[in-house]
Amino acid sequence: MGKWLPSWQYVPIDYNQQVGVFENITQKSLFTNNLSGEKIRVRLNNLYSDAPMHIRHGAIALRNRVTGRLSERMALKLNGEENLVIPAGSAVYSDEISYPLSWQEDFILWLYFEEKTVIRSVCTTSTWRSWQSVQFTGNFYETEALGFTVKPQLVPVLAMDPYPNQFAAGVCEISVYTQEDSRLIGLFGDSITHMSYFSDPLAAILYERFPGKCAVINGGISGNRIQKTHPSPKGFPGEGHQFGIAGKDRFRADLYSCAPPDAVFILEGVNDCSHSIVFGEPEVPTAEDIFEALLDVVRQGQRLGSRVYVSTITPFGAFGDAWREQVEGIRCAYNDLIRRGKIGDGWIDLDAVLRDPDDPHRMQEGMHLGDGVHPNWAGGTKMAKAVVAQLFQTL
Repeated sequence: MGKWLPSWQYVPIDYNQQVGVFENITQKSLFTNNLSGEKIRVRLNNLYSDAPMHIRHGAIALRNRVTGRLSERMALKLNGEENLVIPAGSAVYSDEISYPLSWQEDFILWLYFEEKTVIRSVCTTSTWRSWQSVQFTGNFYETEALGFTVKPQLVPVLAMDPYPNQFAAGVCEISVYTQEDSRLIGLFGDSITHMSYFSDPLAAILYERFPGKCAVINGGISGNRIQKTHPSPKGFPGEGHQFGIAGKDRFRADLYSCAPPDAVFILEGVNDCSHSIVFGEPEVPTAEDIFEALLDVVRQGQRLGSRVYVSTITPFGAFGDAWREQVEGIRCAYNDLIRRGKIGDGWIDLDAVLRDPDDPHRMQEGMHLGDGVHPNWAGGTKMAKAVVAQLFQTL
């Protein structure tokens, strides 16, 4: 019996402000695929907007990674119309496209924003490996000679991010209707998941080991907390909304919107340890408070039919900051609760994988982006290899 599975899926971020404005802009995106099937659909994103989004037309094609062969370009339609109108505050599926595809074929997606369109929500990645997206001036249906755009001018809010990223507006999922016995793996967490330095190597390893047999989706939000909704510090851009609501409250919506994952991997809690202190909230959670929220998420996933795995929090530095000792105490106590408890279907100690053997409160040199917090490609790859070896030897 066939089923819809997301081949690619990220969380659309709520910036609670205008991210940028598109007018006469073509967005061209490439998404890695590891599923074979017979139909395709695209989930179009206009969440967190109070006005309809008008995409004059869109198209999708398949590119074979081995031969380089490009399929015909297939028009996207919504309710039979090529002029795509996505209602305010919604994410809707395009009409199904019947077209056979193999796991060796990746997706190329074009979306043309003809009229002035305010963008308030996008999906982002920092690695540009499993997917990438670029924006050009001009209509892709009329010419291939599209003009370049300058990111700070097109999306000033994203250009202020200290970590380089690419973004995709108007889309948050591409799913495949498949008859294959393929597995879905959902990753859930904060920036360490969202930025993709961990998720992309994990997907690459699994796709090489299990060609056509699995898909990895990313449920991370940078700055997210598992126990509390985002802080709202005065004067903070977007009033902190981009950090998302509490993980325990968004879990189902952000991982189960298309299909229930067969397995979920949770790496979250670093912001729970620090944000209440850093942003001056009146109540600072204990390690037990954060652990209870983690248990809540684990139970949700198991009730929904998923195997659920968790990880300890990796080291995050903060040396020299006045609040470091208190935050590190919470992190270590939270990790001890994970190590001592029987939680979910298994756990892995990524803290032990990445910490400096000479100072367990620090991440190993060469494994982070220079901030002591966020793993780089080497750190993310080391994490991914450990997770595969311990948790995903089979699907």
